[in-house]
Amino acid sequence: MKPAVLLTRWVKLKYEGNLIKRSGEPYFTHLAAVAKMAQFAACMGYETGLCHDLLEDTSTTENELLNALTSFGYTRSEAGYIANCVVELTDVFTPDVYPHLSKKKRKAKEGLRLTTISPEAQTIKYCDLIDNISWVMQYDKKHASKYLLKKQRLLSAMMNGDKELYQKALNKIKKGLDVLANSSHTSLQ
Repeated sequence: MKPAVLLTRWVKLKYEGNLIKRSGEPYFTHLAAVAKMAQFAACMGYETGLCHDLLEDTSTTENELLNALTSFGYTRSEAGYIANCVVELTDVFTPDVYPHLSKKKRKAKEGLRLTTISPEAQTIKYCDLIDNISWVMQYDKKHASKYLLKKQRLLSAMMNGDKELYQKALNKIKKGLDVLANSSHTSLQ
């Protein structure tokens, strides 16, 4: 069996029972969407996209991820590459590690950190944002404008990944802001 198939099954099991808030869809659908978008845009993009939230959302450790990848047939080098990208995409400024910082300060530091990650990891982040924007526009319009503006600022400093996906993320933000502005304008009439 192909390593990617084994990895997909393993990640799906790790997220079993986890649902996306408000939509009720399995969280794995988000991971699969990011993986599919990233598969041809970044080296090991499918694998990294599939695992991008793994260290944040589950009890999986970097070492466990490395061991799983090699057991599925990835070379040590490939496994290291995937795991390194996943580590880059994992939040560092968490409340547990930085309890003295406000949420706003942690988010600002995290945003700044994301501007320094590798081009490959930035590419995965673009895919993550593209999928998250779709969710926000469908399920959280109340906070969408604030979210989109924050992500627009982030992207203005995070420009080293795949150029097409970068542009797609920017366009999705612009379209979302336009939709919100038009719906706000319409409701005022």
